[in-house]
Amino acid sequence: MRILLLILLFVVASSSITQAQEPVEQLDTIMLISKRRVIGKVQKVSPSAIVYFPKGKQQTVEMARKQIHKIFYANGRIESFNTLAVEMVDEKSWKTVIISDNKDDVEGLYPLGNVDAQSSPRSRTAKSAKSSAEIRMKKKAVNMGAIIILVTRRESKGGYNEIPTHFVEGIAYGFEPPAQ
Repeated sequence: MRILLLILLFVVASSSITQAQEPVEQLDTIMLISKRRVIGKVQKVSPSAIVYFPKGKQQTVEMARKQIHKIFYANGRIESFNTLAVEMVDEKSWKTVIISDNKDDVEGLYPLGNVDAQSSPRSRTAKSAKSSAEIRMKKKAVNMGAIIILVTRRESKGGYNEIPTHFVEGIAYGFEPPAQ
């Protein structure tokens, strides 16, 4: 009798627990170009705007598409729209080094030394060969403490059915005089 009562009590308790649980609403995350995040349910995406229900609200809001970086949908899909307004880059990163052909750009800066680089042998186009050589040169320059490279010579080789190569040479400049 006691077992029957315990089973009956367990069945009643478990049914009330399952009735109390409401389905959790799956929400989307909208990341703006300012890196701010908006939580809601995307209703419609048009060529100029998106319409969404903000979290906890019943009225839709329209937002210009040019303000949106990405939408992370609840089902796992990601839709990209625009680049971020500001991207933080470490000053020791090669991406901060500028390549210039203009001598006026280095006026007032200290020469740190010569840098040169050749493109990767895996480059398949002239454009990728040039980019590869410039990235390699920037990496050498940033290790010297440079912020800008004045290009003194460029040379491209390779024609039809040949692997393109690009050679670039320049002088690295920085804010501080070179350490002795």
